[in-house]
Amino acid sequence: MPEFIDPFFAPIRDSQPAQVGTVALLVLTLADILFGVANAMFFQQDFSSHELRRGLFRKLGNFGMLLVADILDALLLGGLDLGFQPIYIATVSAFVLMEVASIFELWGAVHPEFRDTPIWAFFANAKGNGKTITTEVSDDGAPEQD
Repeated sequence: MPEFIDPFFAPIRDSQPAQVGTVALLVLTLADILFGVANAMFFQQDFSSHELRRGLFRKLGNFGMLLVADILDALLLGGLDLGFQPIYIATVSAFVLMEVASIFELWGAVHPEFRDTPIWAFFANAKGNGKTITTEVSDDGAPEQD
């Protein structure tokens, strides 16, 4: 590998947390794509190649952001070996959580009885798809919750 590129890939190559996070993201991304296609084809009967293409471009954008995070870590750390890449690990962790939430969302679409569980409520609220608490203000200015 050329010397000018090695500082960007060495932290991932030499860091087990970065490798595990990257592999976990790859596996979860593939699972999310497969579950999404299966859900659209077999349960929703509404498969759309346009939606699949949009989803694939979003996933590709996630991996592009990982590349940006890796470059930022290499630029900010400047060869300093902390044993991990803070920006890369934070970015890959956020994307892993997004993929897990998406898989749970698809699971809930296939199994409606799953929607009444606390874990569903947690992930649905995290994505903004769950029950929300609305607050209205009374005439005297005190908040009232539904």
